[in-house]
Amino acid sequence: MNTIQSAPAVGEFEAAFPAASLQMIRQQAPEAYDHLRRAYAEAYRAADPALLELARRRIALMLDPDAPPDPGCSEAKVRALADWAHSDVYTPVERACLAFAEQFAFYVADVNDELIEDLLGLLPPDEVYGLVNAIYVVDTVERLRVTLTRVFNEREGSR
Repeated sequence: MNTIQSAPAVGEFEAAFPAASLQMIRQQAPEAYDHLRRAYAEAYRAADPALLELARRRIALMLDPDAPPDPGCSEAKVRALADWAHSDVYTPVERACLAFAEQFAFYVADVNDELIEDLLGLLPPDEVYGLVNAIYVVDTVERLRVTLTRVFNEREGSR
């Protein structure tokens, strides 16, 4: 499945890992940083990397709509992410993934059986399990990235 042409391959998750935004963690807590990197790498092994990258980019856009686009964001699917529900460029599995990821990022307690059933209707259960766990990891790292960026950019701006 070729969801996004620039999606990181299993061994190339670093393309999506926000290392620059997490440098403070690397400096202050190198062991925690290493755990984050390993969890991120495992997330890209546990799920279809192209689907996960699509979900990660949607989550990043939701959490930080003013952030500049990722490098290589010229693909039609990436450009359409802000209004993915009304775009005709996505496959049924991509739509199910985006619906799940969006609800997960917005309010995880409202992830319902229908969202899971939609995924299970398109992917085998083990792939859904891997995707759900991988979305948890990328959501967590994206939230950390956005929080650190906002907190420390505001501090630097007030100096």
